[in-house]
Amino acid sequence: MLVLTLAAGFLATGSPALASVAIRPVGDQGERPNVVVVLMDDVGRDKVGLYGVGATPPPTPNLDRLAAQGVLFEHAWVYQACSPTRAALLTGRYSDRTGMGNIIESDDGVETPLALSEHLLPEDLPGYRSTLVGKWHLGDVSSPVDHPLLHGFDVFVGWENVNDYFDWVENVNGHLTPRSGYFPAAMGGYAHRAVQVDEQPFFLYYCPKLAHAPYHRPPSALHSYVGQLQSPVVQHKAMVESFDTILGRVLDRVDLSNTYVFVVGDNGSPNITVTSPFFPNKVKGSLFEGGIRVPLIVAGPGIPPGTRCGELVQVTDFFATIRELCGFGPPSQGAEDSVSFASLLRDPDAPATRPYLFVHRFPHPGLPGQDQRAIRTNRWKLIENVDSGNCKLFDLVADPFENDDLLVSRPGADTDRLKARLLQMMPLFP
Repeated sequence: MLVLTLAAGFLATGSPALASVAIRPVGDQGERPNVVVVLMDDVGRDKVGLYGVGATPPPTPNLDRLAAQGVLFEHAWVYQACSPTRAALLTGRYSDRTGMGNIIESDDGVETPLALSEHLLPEDLPGYRSTLVGKWHLGDVSSPVDHPLLHGFDVFVGWENVNDYFDWVENVNGHLTPRSGYFPAAMGGYAHRAVQVDEQPFFLYYCPKLAHAPYHRPPSALHSYVGQLQSPVVQHKAMVESFDTILGRVLDRVDLSNTYVFVVGDNGSPNITVTSPFFPNKVKGSLFEGGIRVPLIVAGPGIPPGTRCGELVQVTDFFATIRELCGFGPPSQGAEDSVSFASLLRDPDAPATRPYLFVHRFPHPGLPGQDQRAIRTNRWKLIENVDSGNCKLFDLVADPFENDDLLVSRPGADTDRLKARLLQMMPLFP
């Protein structure tokens, strides 16, 4: 019975921490809005048909529906991998400040959890009940099983060491229980209940692992693909569609008149899942657009439906934006790199909130790895190898897939000046 219920997307048994009750709408008493942030895993723009850049993307009717109710951002940047993206979203700080320049690996011999001294978004939403459902990936081997609670979340429901989507260990506030069944559906069940809690307002940070490896065939009820699905390309599409199906069941319980919903990718799609015009060396793990420019859709009260925004938005900006939407003003501490884009939610044609986007990837101390910085304006982008000083320069308007390095194809004073200007724009850190 448990397996069948999980495949359908809901747990059969309730959770005392996530009891199911009706949502209270925003009224005349000045109640603060609820907030839901959904962080997709390894889902690039090529897998969301509304972006029009991928070959035969999977069906995503619920993402399409959310976009029809809100605004789709064309130029949203995150980091090249999940841990630095999650750290930047929750702290409002660049990787240079948090030290989170790359993914946390449990077997790399160094301990690199997100420091408990960091001030996270749920700690800066007074009066909100904060819940994390799903993937954390900001702890390391030595981190306690209730690490998110130490960082300010009131409730944490996730898993331990998931390498199998069908047999896993559930983690509820640090209490571990072996489970079987499709765990993304189980997490969807918890998220479904989290948006119905009687303690409002609430902040839900929902991080399903879909569509991260290992690639597999999800339960048939969640997607439209048939057969054995041997190819990672097709498996990944089925996983994205399954995420969309589960998300739809959660969104069915969300009242957009009193709740803001953000759906964003944590990085681009993985190399073995992409097809032309994306290239395997220019997606997840890279600082090319295919690695750090991701889907972002936001809907909620006061957001004009069915709109698009071409302005620049950074994952660090969620912190200040959510604080403003909730009526708190600027962040109370930290979040130095967070710039609110609430004005763009009210009017997607409003003046730009950012002149540039910036990302720095680097290895954890003592480990090998690339040290690269990237910066872009509306048109120009520079990728710098910090160790060698070598750079690549692109015109993203004429060359959105970064196939023409202007420093190679058009060497000379003009491109050298542009390179120098972009290098000078890169932020400095104490």
